[in-house]
Amino acid sequence: MESQGKRKRGGRAGTVGIVVIIIVAVLFAYRFSRVLRRETFAGIRAVQETEGKPVEVVTAAAGDIEIWTTLAGTVEGSVQYDIVSTNAIRVLEVVRKEGERVEAGDVVIRLEKTAPNPMLHSYSRSKAVYEDALADARRMRNLYREGAVSKQMLDKAEMALKIAKSDLVNATESSELVASHAGIVMSVNVEEGDMAEAHTPLAWIARTDSVRIVFEAGSRQAMALEVGQGAIWHSRLTGESGEGFVGRLDLAADPESHLLGGEAFFANPDGDLVPGILVSFRVLTGQRLGIIKIPVNCLMESDGGFTVYVVEPGDGSGHRARLQAVGTGLRSSDEVEIVTGLTPGDMVVEFGQTRIGDGDLVKIIGGGEGK
Repeated sequence: MESQGKRKRGGRAGTVGIVVIIIVAVLFAYRFSRVLRRETFAGIRAVQETEGKPVEVVTAAAGDIEIWTTLAGTVEGSVQYDIVSTNAIRVLEVVRKEGERVEAGDVVIRLEKTAPNPMLHSYSRSKAVYEDALADARRMRNLYREGAVSKQMLDKAEMALKIAKSDLVNATESSELVASHAGIVMSVNVEEGDMAEAHTPLAWIARTDSVRIVFEAGSRQAMALEVGQGAIWHSRLTGESGEGFVGRLDLAADPESHLLGGEAFFANPDGDLVPGILVSFRVLTGQRLGIIKIPVNCLMESDGGFTVYVVEPGDGSGHRARLQAVGTGLRSSDEVEIVTGLTPGDMVVEFGQTRIGDGDLVKIIGGGEGK
């Protein structure tokens, strides 16, 4: 029993010894790592004190800044209109098909000349009335020259002829629907034998050598838009593109959607912009030419204004960072116009500003005059 007790006490002592050794080893490793870390930090600080804190710089340069606003809208022909009938009459013939070009006055659709009821224009009836009025007017003219009828009777016959001619024109226009402007037949909504509904588009005609894109702009976009601004559309799928301009802006935004409507006009000689499709385009809403500019990343906000760090040659000890207040102008997403505070050729810190202070020694590790 005594020997077993000695063995148990010896085992516990061994275990305690191992734990002590482990604790000592951990404490030693922790102490060593702290010393090593302090030495490393001390080494970095020493290098930076002699060589400077690392920064990346850019050169303030003269150039241009452009701001583009992206919009989207629906393509329409620059001249786009529908063909309608004033009466509900059966379609006799579709003269022009989709895709065909028409000139002003060309017949697009012919309707039956016989009106379905006497209240509507009847070509046959109007023509008969016109021919009768024409014959009567000619007879009255001869009788007036011979002195057989009064001027009042002649005037009455001439007036009846004028009214009959007007009715005949209306009846003709009701049976022959013509193009009012040159263009392309974009769609035909009826076939021969169909009943043409009154005042319903039977066909659409558009001039497509030039088109307009009808758009709506949000508040921020609308505030930057002006009539006459240049515009560009580009298709990523086909690579096609074209130039145009903002041609119209509504005087007020829609009270419900708060969007401002407008139109941009583009030349379309190859027909790439097809009426009806949705297209995105860009409008040049801001531009400065021949100004000093730097990347937006260089700016630091300070007391309601902006500052930058300018890198200058030191007094025989490398480069020094100088805090410089600047005045800004037009700003794009990545560049800003500098109105005051910099001259072309100044080296400005773009990355590393948070690690330096005014007058610090810096080391240029990227950028420079070539950037």
